[in-house]
Amino acid sequence: MDLNTLVSRLHEINAVKLGQFKLKSGIMSPIYIDLRVTVSSPVLLSQIAEMMYQKVSQDSSMPPIVCGVPYTALPIATAMSIAHDTPMVMRRKEAKNYGTAQLIEGRYKAGDNVLVVEDLVTSGASVLETVRDLNASGLVVTDVVVLLDRQQGARQELAKHGLKLHSVITMEELIDTLTKQGKLDEPTLALVNSFLEANRAVTVPAASQMPAAAPAPKPAKKYLTYEERAKLATNPTASKLFNIMATKKTNLAVAVDLTRKQEVLNLADSIGSEICVLKTHVDIIDDYDQDFVHQLEQIASKHNFLIFEDRKFADIGNTVKYQFESGVYHISKWAHMVTIHGVAGPAIIDGFRDSIKQTGAGLLLLAQMSSKGSLCVGEYTNQMIEMGKQNSDAVMGFICQERLESMSDNFVLMTPGIQFNSKGDSMGQQYNTPDYVVKEKGTDVIIVGRGIYQNSEPKSEAIKYKQAAWAAYESRLN
Repeated sequence: MDLNTLVSRLHEINAVKLGQFKLKSGIMSPIYIDLRVTVSSPVLLSQIAEMMYQKVSQDSSMPPIVCGVPYTALPIATAMSIAHDTPMVMRRKEAKNYGTAQLIEGRYKAGDNVLVVEDLVTSGASVLETVRDLNASGLVVTDVVVLLDRQQGARQELAKHGLKLHSVITMEELIDTLTKQGKLDEPTLALVNSFLEANRAVTVPAASQMPAAAPAPKPAKKYLTYEERAKLATNPTASKLFNIMATKKTNLAVAVDLTRKQEVLNLADSIGSEICVLKTHVDIIDDYDQDFVHQLEQIASKHNFLIFEDRKFADIGNTVKYQFESGVYHISKWAHMVTIHGVAGPAIIDGFRDSIKQTGAGLLLLAQMSSKGSLCVGEYTNQMIEMGKQNSDAVMGFICQERLESMSDNFVLMTPGIQFNSKGDSMGQQYNTPDYVVKEKGTDVIIVGRGIYQNSEPKSEAIKYKQAAWAAYESRLN
């Protein structure tokens, strides 16, 4: 099947839709390609799979395993697998809490190369989510194949991660073919072309192709400074934290999981000059009282850091309101920020609104966790990001393992599970290094626990983590 026939068949089955459509990237598009309808046209589906298979085979060596991005690309990958007797693995959108509890299903071994199959790409976010989970399972990804490249930055973004994108057709070729076939009238064509021009990824010509006198264009700025992001933040605590980080030149938070109040206070005073945030679990302190909170607030004021109570609220709005404001701990009176799970839905945020209007405190949504087998993945993570965007006055940021494209610069991204020794522990905790999460994964604040508070010289160790994380931040700016 040639491209002309492909486009004609896609149009016949209403896979090409015109109107106003919100893409996963958040962009509103006047044209939408819905390849989910191909499951009702098995011959066309198998032809599409064959075109994609041949495209990869022509451009490079074919990886021995295929994996479709859920869900639209799963039938395409299956058709490809059956037609060529190529083994397939399947990535779940979320791990189950029963059976094998695996994210990646199928037979494979560490080091196997996998071809990622997707229907189309805009920003590349869905592909990168699948690649992340495949890599976490020990698999290697070098190539990605799609039917359609919308030409809105995915190719360049995937290339940054060492991935080669193969596409059967581009959006430009699709529009050109539809026009030649008389399937787009002039007003619609003008609208679509205007959209494509406004959203097309910018490519810089090679130096040899540029006029000698033309100055090289400046690359787009990928990361803003903490000072710049403080001005963008819509939650006052997020703005305050960005400014503290910039002023103190530290993006280190320390988790103090000690069980005696004097131990917590001594450590806080010792390392306070090196940190931007102190993270507590007050419900594990055996001798907790309000005097402890009063002393902790004084130390925080003395050293200019914020107090983060990692309560992980996860109930209905009315219940979390009482948990936050009342009870033994009266968390709302002293914590600058708290964590919440989003399992109860966005209504949970309403339970905090009255208090945070008074205090300016910030909520941190648990988008991802550092424990092995965490269920905070895939669609759950996407929903947490969307919940944060819809409530950016109350939500100051996310607990996450990486900066995803949909995370805006007005949010603080905090990553737990940091140690120079990244081997993990016997209870499923997985560790990453400061350089990896700040420079490579693009998050903002590293959260270190046992690596500091269990060290015989916690302040000197805190200085090491502070310097490493700040150096990684400065490196990514450059």
